[in-house]
Amino acid sequence: MPILTDTSFFCAAVRTSDSNHAAAARALQRHESDQLAMPVTLLAETLGLVWSRSGVVRQRQAWDMFRASGIEVVPIGIEVLERARAIEERYADVGFGFVDCTLLAACEELRTARVLSFDRRLTAYKPSFAPSLEVLP
Repeated sequence: MPILTDTSFFCAAVRTSDSNHAAAARALQRHESDQLAMPVTLLAETLGLVWSRSGVVRQRQAWDMFRASGIEVVPIGIEVLERARAIEERYADVGFGFVDCTLLAACEELRTARVLSFDRRLTAYKPSFAPSLEVLP
């Protein structure tokens, strides 16, 4: 069962100026033998954020870091998009956006209840197959 990675986690891992950088680096070491995965929607958001905050050179570096990381890219098909929309409607009071909902829908699709993220709002989500979502580190 993979551990999914969130935008907040990967951005912290690649940006040394991020206040969560050290925690992200430690978590990557701790989970280096685990199967890590990231939905393609989160990868797009992550690289877009790196570009907007730090420029295209840093985006290229982050892109290369991702390619070398071994993190699997999870495709998002129409079924996952439909599930994501249902999650958004069910948790409207939490304020999950599109990317958050695709992450949570991928958790359902892959039946994984572990996510590397610094977004503690994700703990509000209750997977259909587990008592809770474990948000690490």
